[in-house]
Amino acid sequence: MNILIKNGLVIDGTGSSGYKADIMIENDKITKIKTGLKTNNSQIIDASNKVVAPGFIDMHSHGDLSILSVNKAEATVMQGITTLVVGMCGIGMAPANEKVRNYYSNLVTKLFTLQDVKLYDTIKEYMETISKKGISTNLAFFIPHGNVRTCILGMDDRPATPEELEEMRVIVRGGMEAGAFGLSTGLIYPPGSITPTEEIIELCKVVHDEYNGIYDSHMRDEGANILDRGIGELIRIAKESNIKAHISHIKIGGASPELTNEVINFIKKVREEGLPIHADLYPYEEVGLAISAAMLRPWVFDNFMENLTNPETRKKIAEESLQYFFQFLKGLPPQVQNLPKEEKEKLIFSFVKQYFRVMSVMKNHHIEGKYLGRALKVLYPKRKFIDALLDFIRDEQGSLFFTVKFMDEKTSILSLFQQKFVCIGTDGFLTSEGQSHPRSYGTFPRILADYVRERKLVSLEEGIRKMTSLTASILGLNDRGIIKLGNKADIVIFDPELIKDKATYKNSRQYPEGINYVIINGEITVANGKHLGILNGQILKHRKSN
Repeated sequence: MNILIKNGLVIDGTGSSGYKADIMIENDKITKIKTGLKTNNSQIIDASNKVVAPGFIDMHSHGDLSILSVNKAEATVMQGITTLVVGMCGIGMAPANEKVRNYYSNLVTKLFTLQDVKLYDTIKEYMETISKKGISTNLAFFIPHGNVRTCILGMDDRPATPEELEEMRVIVRGGMEAGAFGLSTGLIYPPGSITPTEEIIELCKVVHDEYNGIYDSHMRDEGANILDRGIGELIRIAKESNIKAHISHIKIGGASPELTNEVINFIKKVREEGLPIHADLYPYEEVGLAISAAMLRPWVFDNFMENLTNPETRKKIAEESLQYFFQFLKGLPPQVQNLPKEEKEKLIFSFVKQYFRVMSVMKNHHIEGKYLGRALKVLYPKRKFIDALLDFIRDEQGSLFFTVKFMDEKTSILSLFQQKFVCIGTDGFLTSEGQSHPRSYGTFPRILADYVRERKLVSLEEGIRKMTSLTASILGLNDRGIIKLGNKADIVIFDPELIKDKATYKNSRQYPEGINYVIINGEITVANGKHLGILNGQILKHRKSN
């Protein structure tokens, strides 16, 4: 069935001013754009007083971790998102061997609170499985570095030998041949956190030199040391491998939001020098935190329940956990940094109790939504804080997801959002039950309602550019992200006066308002604000010519 969209305000994704026009869609392509179009054999959508825009592209999603069980991808499609970029933060369902399967069963399932994980030997096999199942959204894959390194070294905390590095190159080539767009790293999670920069450079040389791919990184530091350990490392990797680099969910967190202008100027400078650095961002002050994976060292997961029960290993874990929490004091004045250990403990524990919010757990769902101090009082009223926290992690088998106010909107997020090189990503998950971070359900409508309509930080045309053509250009998607003749018919139709996010930290599973239609590859997937269950998404493939 062909589709004729009538009377809409077309905002084509390029940043140019909107214009009134009708759009004819035949099969999966845009075939006509002009006023006064007529048809005898097409479904007509009246878009009067509505915006007609390219389908939104989510530059950073973890939807691949559960897409087979949540294949309609309602949380994202209902936002107007038609493409998810996945395999982010160095973590994915493929490639895998027995070392990776052991790693996932012990650590990554706890990192992302996943259940019944099935991994795939190759990215190609996983892509084929997804295509056979059918999905509502398009997917663009990156190769997760954590899987690649674990396939060869497991959790060994050492540099790779030349032979091991060559084995990793072979795996990367396999992913790129399957159509991946590049390599992603998560350098705060093992094994990324124990990977030398030089190894990443060597793998990025394969991605760029042989496939013209991209490097995408959850950087090693997003706080007080962001300039050297974070962006500095990313730029070194980009320069030495000559690769286009992208910063995942850019943020300047903790006690260091004043570094925002330095970060922006640093990126602008290297861009002016010819290095194509981009970033994505979500519009929330609270970040998601898988506390067990962030706080506990890799060795703990080898015998998880025993290590969190045995008094001797618990003592070691408690001391290592203190070092994790002390990093939140970075960027504070020296008089705070130099306090006695006991005083720093009191200070940081007070912060953690008040600002760490329990979003989802495996068992004790009645404490979801509570701040950590209150939750631990309910569950372990007679235990001291660190013992109660370790009991909580153990009793939930490590499957806890928190949020914590790590960013400041006024001094950091808003300035970053307005930069021309910043696109939009949800950092979201697809879940069938339980609470999630509201960004999974509300990122794109929140920007259009708050940052564009209410605060007027950027024009509507620029806001849509950040969601569409900018992201497509980063990925090299030449037939999506812009409404023009011959392009794929990924389109969202929304009311610019009514669009609004509804997801909250207490009730995240709420779809936005004001999005009327979502068309994916020429098929209406959302109509009148309702998901129709259509499975017309595709696996998008990178080609060197991109």
